[in-house]
Amino acid sequence: MANPTVNAGGSGVAGNVNFATRTITGAYGSTYATNGDLAVSDNHAVRRSVSRTHGGSTASGVFSETQCLRMAYSGVEADSPALDATRTAA
Repeated sequence: MANPTVNAGGSGVAGNVNFATRTITGAYGSTYATNGDLAVSDNHAVRRSVSRTHGGSTASGVFSETQCLRMAYSGVEADSPALDATRTAA
């Protein structure tokens, strides 16, 4: 698990991000299940869009970054789909 939530008030929460200093490198792959080489610094949640490009054959590369995303349980993956744990943004 690359980005687990931490316990906070009986549920799991993803981290904060300093948008002035965080880095993003790479991009998602062309299918929803393919992470490509996207890497982000900090431990905030990265959520991939499930939309398709015009024509419907390629998954969109759009994603959102969410600070303090709250989940029902701690220790669950905050990113969707999970980014590879070995990737870190430079």
